[in-house]
Amino acid sequence: MAAQLKTVRQLIRVTTTYFEEKGVESARLNAERLLADALGLSRLELYFQHDRPVVGAELARYRDYVRLRATGVPLQTILGETEFYSRPFKVEAGVFVPRPETERLVEVAISLLTPPDHRLLAPVAVEVGCGTGVIAVTLAVEIPQLEVYATDVDSGAVALGNHNAHRHGVTARVHCLVGNRFDPLPQRLHEGVDLLVSNPPYIRRAEIDGLPVEVAQHDPHAALDGGEDGLIFYRALAAGAVHWLRPGGHLAVEIGADQAPEVTDILTRSGAEDLAVTEDYAGLPRVLTARFGRGQDGT
Repeated sequence: MAAQLKTVRQLIRVTTTYFEEKGVESARLNAERLLADALGLSRLELYFQHDRPVVGAELARYRDYVRLRATGVPLQTILGETEFYSRPFKVEAGVFVPRPETERLVEVAISLLTPPDHRLLAPVAVEVGCGTGVIAVTLAVEIPQLEVYATDVDSGAVALGNHNAHRHGVTARVHCLVGNRFDPLPQRLHEGVDLLVSNPPYIRRAEIDGLPVEVAQHDPHAALDGGEDGLIFYRALAAGAVHWLRPGGHLAVEIGADQAPEVTDILTRSGAEDLAVTEDYAGLPRVLTARFGRGQDGT
């Protein structure tokens, strides 16, 4: 960016071209979001200030943002925030950045926890691998009677999940716990959980290095690596579901676009019934649900 390019309009134009050359998707949107943040404005406010000069500390801050984004640092990490289910969530470097397609998992989870006959008066959900906490927090906000226990091996992710729970006023019902998978859960939840939900690591280990730079180099590998076949966590979730779900409880997991047959087989072998696959809004298989056991009334 040359020294004479100092207005909002000029900076957006030249940065958009620069990002396009670097292969950044949604180049203009990225330029606008970064500049708005550097100036302390919303994107809407930015539109009304196209002729505003950008100089000094604001220009230096914007240039730093642009350099980071061009090297593959995710936009959300630079801004320290992402939007999920129309709500803002804090994000930090080193913690998995939530993806829009995971909103489909949340939609399906909500439908499982709010059946038409309203039998679940005080449902309990468990999320394994909570990351920033977007799933657990969103479910708690959307379902006021729901209590959620969310686990993650990364203490930084758990702290972030607790921060986002506080931000959205659900700290009394969202419990983010440090530990491996089911290990941190209180034993009183044994066979009493209505829904087990997870967006687990499901990338095949050999494929991680071939992912886009902002994923391969900036998302934690522990949140991506699903083992040699990408399925190791589904096996663990299936084994845990048998012990933690109530009779008739549900499992809902996000899956890779080509994994539905294999995950279906894993869950079926674990005794799951009523398996169903839900597509995301791009038409790709995204969510797999299953029921484990049946209640006394046969449901």
